[in-house]
Amino acid sequence: MALPYNSLIESLEEEVKNGTFTAWAFANQEGMWCAFYADEACPPEWMIDEASAVSANASSGSSTWFPPFDLASLTKPILANAFLRRALDSDPQKLAACALADLIQPQNEVGDLLVAWARERPSMTLADLLNHTSGLPPWGWFGRMLWEFEKSSKNQGTTRRRRSVGGDTQENAAPRALEDLTRHILSLAPSEPTGETKYSDLNYFLLARVIENLSDSKISGWSERLSALNAHWDSRFWHASLEPEKSASAIPFFPYLHSQVVAHIYESRKLDHHAGDFGSVHDTNANILASEFKFSSSTYPLISSHAGLFGNIFDVRKTVPFFVETQARLRSLPTSNRQQNARFQWGFDTPSGALSAAGINHWPLRKEQSIFGHLGYTGTSLWMAEDGQFHILLTNRTAARRTVGAQNMPRILLFQADAGTTPECKVKHVRLAGQTAPVATETWQALATSDAYALCLEQFRLGTRYWDRHSLRTPPDLSKVRRSIGQHLWSH
Repeated sequence: MALPYNSLIESLEEEVKNGTFTAWAFANQEGMWCAFYADEACPPEWMIDEASAVSANASSGSSTWFPPFDLASLTKPILANAFLRRALDSDPQKLAACALADLIQPQNEVGDLLVAWARERPSMTLADLLNHTSGLPPWGWFGRMLWEFEKSSKNQGTTRRRRSVGGDTQENAAPRALEDLTRHILSLAPSEPTGETKYSDLNYFLLARVIENLSDSKISGWSERLSALNAHWDSRFWHASLEPEKSASAIPFFPYLHSQVVAHIYESRKLDHHAGDFGSVHDTNANILASEFKFSSSTYPLISSHAGLFGNIFDVRKTVPFFVETQARLRSLPTSNRQQNARFQWGFDTPSGALSAAGINHWPLRKEQSIFGHLGYTGTSLWMAEDGQFHILLTNRTAARRTVGAQNMPRILLFQADAGTTPECKVKHVRLAGQTAPVATETWQALATSDAYALCLEQFRLGTRYWDRHSLRTPPDLSKVRRSIGQHLWSH
């Protein structure tokens, strides 16, 4: 029997053949779909018992097996935005009407820096950071030059070494680095919020610092904050700065590194997993924070809420009711003219026209109709409507597969209608570009879930994956794919 949205599945598989991405997942109210090569995802340990048989609770409906993706900028709404909505639930007006300085209760030197900076900008609110109207530049480097060196004086005009992670103790290296980064980013902001939408990762670096010093929050520590969100949604999100080793089990994503460095490390060490010893997340800055300070992640993790979160389609789908309900309440609150005219509303993007990545079927939208969402650089997106409709797309467009360990690597397709149903599983063998060997089958064949677990477990743990690591990949444009997904999955 054909799966729902079979034509959409096949169009995404064509994108796989064309090299746009190697794995994808999408979801709407009718269910969740995901496809990937068998060696790209390993079933979680809890799904396999000591005899390597499928555990009885693997398909119980309380949890499910969908591989995690690097969510990229979906971290912004799912981590920082969601936490603030819950922390300020009793007085949500504080998001837009309260001076930022009044919400901060300094817990450390970074908190002191932040509150002093906010007091110099009395009109600055949380909404200015959430909606990218603070005036901060789009991007800034988080590398060692900002937290290992400093200018000695204008007169001398020289740079001297101040501190080194290697020379610092584990207890103070990360806090000092965070203080330097915060000081530098604060120096880039204009004297007052501009009101102009300028999408910036730096806004969400500062939001993470605000959350760490939020007077209304009774939760301390990022592990506790993320655990609270996971408990609220019954989800399994994790952050690279908290658990960097987990990225090895995610769908391949690859961090940005110089092509020759990448080639040397992977080819000389013959690593059998995509993350290697350095790549915790694709985003450069989030990767720096997760990788440079692995030793302190359990005691003082460095988190920027602009990227670094991992989760599967099942997890992301669980957040939708929360965002739809809270967005409706927030829309009813009075806001300043600066925020009313902003492209982002309460931290979510809004469709800009008929060609929006949201895939609008009928444009213009009705005046009272609200559609909001967010995009992620690795090829992720989440769009929702005020009536509860939604669609989600996850891909790994930053990764390129050059060859496979076997000539015909099976592809696994999973479909699950909801949390209370057993996943449906199919398999097919495909011919990749440049292959001339006979193809076993190019049609999806039913496969027992236990056999799919065993196949992926074997291919992931025993196989060696080969990827194109010899050149920096410019991620393909997903605009048409995103629009097509939306046009298929909206019911209006």
